[in-house]
Amino acid sequence: MRILWVHSRSISRFRIVVWMMILILLLVCPVASEIDTKPSAPAVTASIEKSTVKVGDLLWITLEYALPEGAHLRKEDDIEGFEKLTIMERMARPGEIKIRFLVDRLETFDIGPICLIYLDKNGNEHRIETSPVTITVESNFGEKSETADLRPIQDIIPTNSRWSSYLLWVTVAAVLAAILLGGWWYKRHRISKIVEKTIEPPHVRAERELERLVTDGYFEEGAVKTFYFKFSEILRQYMGAIRQFPAVEMTTEEIVRHSGNNSQDQEIIQLLKQTDLVKFADSIPTSIRKEKDVLAARNYFRQTSAVMDMEVGQ
Repeated sequence: MRILWVHSRSISRFRIVVWMMILILLLVCPVASEIDTKPSAPAVTASIEKSTVKVGDLLWITLEYALPEGAHLRKEDDIEGFEKLTIMERMARPGEIKIRFLVDRLETFDIGPICLIYLDKNGNEHRIETSPVTITVESNFGEKSETADLRPIQDIIPTNSRWSSYLLWVTVAAVLAAILLGGWWYKRHRISKIVEKTIEPPHVRAERELERLVTDGYFEEGAVKTFYFKFSEILRQYMGAIRQFPAVEMTTEEIVRHSGNNSQDQEIIQLLKQTDLVKFADSIPTSIRKEKDVLAARNYFRQTSAVMDMEVGQ
């Protein structure tokens, strides 16, 4: 009888332990469920593939973000902090945005703070931002640029020719012929030039030349560099005509210094920088990129011509 009593007592204790464990689980599980379902705070971080670069490098910066449930970005390209960069490419997918830009500065600089704008499930606007990202720009001559072995610029080497004695007479004859031909040409074409300048403003001429370039089909035939060389020349001729400085004879950096803070010119300068990459850095744009460039040029012609018409009317 004592053995049965002990056994029954053991079973009772075991049942008590089991019921206590079940009670603890029932108390803990709702708390864990509440913790799991608690919405995460919005956040965004920025990272770069390398922090030390050289002028002319193309660099990827990656933005990883987390938004509350039901929230979404206002626009995929609505990002603040990249206004002063030359953007080359963008890639976006849920939770991540990658942006590739051209390093076109000689000194170390910061990007940001980078800000994303999103809308919550109720349509309210919110902003989240990262800390600034520092880009260290190294000299193209290496770590010890002061000890770089630079080759001196060679002077012009004079040469002698048996024809040099006749050069003066040939030059005089050529100058006289040019003067006579110029006088004849001026008399013949003076009236037509006056009419042309009166009837055909710079933006009309630029639109006509751009349309001719597009219909010539250089880009579609694979002559991408030829297309962008001619495209850049049309932009520079038009800018020189309306801004009164010889943009055709200037580099893009010289045009930047002459253009000032005109917002319309700043947009077209970014386009000139992209054409320089195609002309001199073997960048190959897509047909979609080419169509956007042509559209941007036409918008620039229309906007600046409208401003010039208002100034003439005043």
